[in-house]
Amino acid sequence: MKMFWIFCNESVAEDLMDVLNKNGITGYFVWKNVLFRDNESGKTHWDDAIYPGKDWAFMVFCDDEDVLVLKEKLEHLEEEPYIKQAGIKAFIAEAKKVM
Repeated sequence: MKMFWIFCNESVAEDLMDVLNKNGITGYFVWKNVLFRDNESGKTHWDDAIYPGKDWAFMVFCDDEDVLVLKEKLEHLEEEPYIKQAGIKAFIAEAKKVM
C-alpha cells in the first residue's frame, strides 16, 4: 500500500478533488489552510499581505496499481497552465495498515 501526499494551492483544490473522485479513489484526508514556504520558486503561501494565499494537503492511501494511474492523472492535470502557475506537489511513501 502507498501513501500519496498531494499539496496544492487552495485555488486549484477543487480541480484536484475532481481528479481523485473521478478515478476510483474511495477516500482521502484533507487539510485546509496549510502554509507553505518556498525559497526557490517564489510560490510561498503564508496567508499574509506579503505572501497571500494558502494551500491544501491531501493524504491518499491506495494500492500500487492505483498509484501509477493517479500519478499519470496528476501529471496531466499539471499540464494546465493555471494549475502549473498555482502550484501542485506530490510525494509517495510506503504505508502499512496497522488497525
